[in-house]
Amino acid sequence: MQVKKENSRALKVAIEIKKVLSEYLICGTINDYSKVRPSMISITEVVISADLSHAKVFICSIAKDVSDNDCLEFLNQHSHQLRHHIAQSVRLKFVPELRFFIDTSFEYANKIDKLFKSINKG
Repeated sequence: MQVKKENSRALKVAIEIKKVLSEYLICGTINDYSKVRPSMISITEVVISADLSHAKVFICSIAKDVSDNDCLEFLNQHSHQLRHHIAQSVRLKFVPELRFFIDTSFEYANKIDKLFKSINKG
């Protein structure tokens, strides 16, 4: 988690929101399955602002046949429902606004790995 070390409350909230969102998506309680199966969305990281008002939620699609952009669109359409579930599950005065982003760290790691392999071969 990318939260300042002195703000342990934000770190705890980020961990709890990640857990709650992941469990909620796995349970499949969102009723709209147009393209995306919620259980095939992985929450990779949650970053909370220092004032706990905004949360950046990084996601990737586990399913090969569904794009990350479809997952983003799906989550943005259901952000109100997701915030409502967080409000019921996590004891907070205010539930942070959720912003969803595609996690590109796996692609970046693969790119770096390929570069190292090409250097070792040469």
